[in-house]
Amino acid sequence: MEATNMHHPVSQLLHAMHSAVNSNDIQALQTLYCDDAVLIDKPLVAPRTDLLNALEGFKAKYMPEHVVSQGDDIVVEAGDTALVISKLYVNEKHRAENTSTHVRKAIYVFRKNSDGLWQCAIDNFFGVDLVDFA
Repeated sequence: MEATNMHHPVSQLLHAMHSAVNSNDIQALQTLYCDDAVLIDKPLVAPRTDLLNALEGFKAKYMPEHVVSQGDDIVVEAGDTALVISKLYVNEKHRAENTSTHVRKAIYVFRKNSDGLWQCAIDNFFGVDLVDFA
């Protein structure tokens, strides 16, 4: 088991995921998720096959006039699996200063594919707050 932060390859993938979400780049997102990935939308789980609809619904519900940016994260790696706990900042798009309007502590699970590349298997923007909706 290895615990790291912002320098781990998974941290860089998280940054790429958030950039793709902010720019509605579904093609980029599809390469960053495992074929069997799930996106958690409290309290529902959306399969990767419905990535476009899940992303559009998520953005409409939680980020209609906002962008997400990544803060500190911790990556705990065990073999081909990595648990990631990350601070996310949801900021207003048109704000002059980049001041955070909301902070989330998201939880992700990444897995190495057969080519040795990390991909997101579970995307849980809600982190442990999800248990409040169970």
